[in-house]
Amino acid sequence: MNFASGLPDPRTIPKNEIKEIIAEAFEIYGYQVLQYSPSSGLSKLVKEVIKFVYRTRGLRANLNNVIIVSGSQQGLELVSRIFIDPGDIVVVEEPTYLLALNVFKLRKARIVSVPVDDEGMDVNVLEDIVKDLKKDGKKPKIVYTMPVAQNPTGVTMSINRRKHLLELAEKYNFIIVEDDAYGLLSFDYEQPPIASLMGLNNVVYISSLSKVLAPGLRVGYVIANENIINKMYVLKQFMDLGTSVLGQAIAQIALEKGVVDKNAEYAKRLYRLKKNLMIELIDGMFFSESWRSNPKGGFYIWVKLNKNIDTRKLFEQSKRNGVIFTPGANLCVNTYRCLDAMRLSYSNPSEDEIRIGIYRLSSLIREMANVS
Repeated sequence: MNFASGLPDPRTIPKNEIKEIIAEAFEIYGYQVLQYSPSSGLSKLVKEVIKFVYRTRGLRANLNNVIIVSGSQQGLELVSRIFIDPGDIVVVEEPTYLLALNVFKLRKARIVSVPVDDEGMDVNVLEDIVKDLKKDGKKPKIVYTMPVAQNPTGVTMSINRRKHLLELAEKYNFIIVEDDAYGLLSFDYEQPPIASLMGLNNVVYISSLSKVLAPGLRVGYVIANENIINKMYVLKQFMDLGTSVLGQAIAQIALEKGVVDKNAEYAKRLYRLKKNLMIELIDGMFFSESWRSNPKGGFYIWVKLNKNIDTRKLFEQSKRNGVIFTPGANLCVNTYRCLDAMRLSYSNPSEDEIRIGIYRLSSLIREMANVS
């Protein structure tokens, strides 16, 4: 049972619709669908993305504010290359998205963490950190946040904290990198993107269609001010010349036909059911001292065992029993704070696999903790 990977449930990939769209793409574009792409992306897709983010997320953008990227991961890489030099300070949530951490580490950034609670990043702690840095003549280059259904906790940042974060960015002149990978998979309500609250002056917005259409298409988008987008355009030419035209054409037609909107609604309903199932099992099978988050959307639950159990060692035993997860230490700057934690993904496993996997995992945890 794979509770480690953030793979979408196969049922949420609209394969029949995509088959039809591929044929349509060849009719529309002919051989061009297999040619190189403009580095900024297909103009028709850019226009559809602009309409889509305004319709679904309330974010206004124009043609000069958008670049199509090969998944949101490439968007993070472009951001890091533009803004981060060795030794620059990057602030992240703790815990946070593993591959974002790796991108910042590769740029040799000095990574500073801010704790996450039920309202998302603790912006008051961030403010204290920024004030202390200012005393030493320093400041963050960027603050990276996933404000909706944060990976790995699933929590969503409150509107007051979003506004406070924007005020800090303006006052102390740093860039907010808003990763909205799960913005369309919010279960209960949708908070407006940070980028929609005060324009794009201090925010770089990154998202993709991986979670609501198909990850294999590798179609993401970055929305930022024109100066940043122009820099990304030049860098992207060096990296891959352009995102796959076929993937972009499929995404464009899927957006035009409303396939993405319909699929996102279905995915939300399915993931809510799977989240509730996993929570019910955790609450019933893990020992009472343990704590878990209550995700507001997305793919993950964050569990703190609150026992002297290193989940990296637990992982090795669990793997031998056919269950894998992500040890918490992998997702934290201060690994000692997360030694007893784990990220459990409910997105890809079937309901039966969730039942079996949580049972096996809870049995191993109780054995390691000497709890009957």
